[in-house]
Amino acid sequence: MVAITLVSYVILGVLPSQTTRAADLERVTTSFDVKLASAVLAKVSRVFAAGFGQAESSRVEQDINALKPDLPKAWQFSVQYQGRAEALEIHALLDDLGQIDLDFATGHDAARAIRSAVDGYLNSRGH
Repeated sequence: MVAITLVSYVILGVLPSQTTRAADLERVTTSFDVKLASAVLAKVSRVFAAGFGQAESSRVEQDINALKPDLPKAWQFSVQYQGRAEALEIHALLDDLGQIDLDFATGHDAARAIRSAVDGYLNSRGH
């Protein structure tokens, strides 16, 4: 596992000390109809320069579409935000009524950008 993590740091061109540590992650939590998950994930993918793009967003979307109610799922990514390497964690929980709770955890500035992207999209849809 250490080798995989180190390889990801080498690929990103940063050292572990340059990445956001788990203790420094800020959470953005939102809940909405699961039918909007694809668009929300697409908005979030535009926040990052690398690490959570269209391919990763599509993979998370496919996993969400396969979720069973009340069985949580989580994903972790190493992303680039404004030239900095950061961690991105996504947690999802689907309820029996088709509502999904999505929780994004990342660095402070990236979390603010995610909040803006998600709220902007959902507010434009009347949610």
